[in-house]
Amino acid sequence: MTLDAVAAEVGVTSGALYHHFANKELLVFECLSRGITLYREELARAMEQGIDGLELVRRFVRGRLRPGEPRMIVFSDLNALPKIHRDAVHRGRMENVERLARLIATGIADGTIAPRDPHMSSLAVFAVLDWMPHWYSENSYYTRQEAADAIDDLLTHGVLARHIPEPEWLCEPWDVEQAIEELTPRARRALRRERILRTASQSFNQYGVVGSSMEAIANDAGLTRGAVYHHAPDKMTLLRLCLERAYRREGELLDLVLRKVEAEADPVRRIIAEEVYIMRAMVALHESRIGPKINFQNVAFLSPDQRRQMSGLHEEVVGKNRGRYARGIDSGLFRKLDMAFMQEIGAGLRNNSPTFFTMSQGQHGLDIADLCARLFLFGLKPRLMR
Repeated sequence: MTLDAVAAEVGVTSGALYHHFANKELLVFECLSRGITLYREELARAMEQGIDGLELVRRFVRGRLRPGEPRMIVFSDLNALPKIHRDAVHRGRMENVERLARLIATGIADGTIAPRDPHMSSLAVFAVLDWMPHWYSENSYYTRQEAADAIDDLLTHGVLARHIPEPEWLCEPWDVEQAIEELTPRARRALRRERILRTASQSFNQYGVVGSSMEAIANDAGLTRGAVYHHAPDKMTLLRLCLERAYRREGELLDLVLRKVEAEADPVRRIIAEEVYIMRAMVALHESRIGPKINFQNVAFLSPDQRRQMSGLHEEVVGKNRGRYARGIDSGLFRKLDMAFMQEIGAGLRNNSPTFFTMSQGQHGLDIADLCARLFLFGLKPRLMR
């Protein structure tokens, strides 16, 4: 996107736009700052004396998503900004996370929210809301109000049928790191390609597409520029290869999890373990040799042709998840929710692993995964424990 293109879209001259924003980085910073302000103002509007904590959180979620409110920006390419702006945005996001965490703590204290870590629960709610601009469409089969209602409902009550109690511990330990290690390529040539794509994925996560360069990626990988250009002639091709690799890895991990749980005889334990193991696998993937968990918001930088090239991989992963949800609904263990919203809310939790690791205040990866799984399965509202 260029400032000239923005000016043309708004219907003003480039000079008029430059009067307000000296450069594109400043415009991006102002857009991100506006997003932080929208969250902060909605959190303030949700506050009212005498209302329980769960309803305060629900008021925030419904208010942010209600029809007529400004759309939220996607927090991508944040790290491509100058440090002073980058730090200001990080600080503003953390302040909002802490504001919501205080509302969640209020609900835990009054018994209307399940007793889980307030900071991590707040991050999980923001992960779902931050993911919405990536998938929400004004031209789909649902209205903005229907989307708001579905997200509010799922975050509050979870996907599991309400008669299923929440277990104190979720499922048996699983050496997911060893399972992931089995997916690591062994051939020397494949290992070099893997090193390039891993380094590039880390760069795209950390610095965004704009802030990454082929030269820096080659240097970080300990290779010549020629070695990187041999695999990808330009940065957008390299990004596409990284995203294709990520889709394949996640598809392979889904298959591993489904094979892992198929021997479980108890259907409730099986469906819980399925979601928990998938969340643990996604978090473990982020720190593994075949990671990191890439930021799929970067898909927006690809050309339409490049997106079409990977659409089959995307549909394969999404299809596997929807298949899991359909089986859960058919068995009566999942509530009868719209599977599209189940998929996107789950994707928001799974795909924001990079954000969790930078904003989780040192929490262990498995704790992050289990909290996200609990929120998705059981919701914020307490239910009987077993």
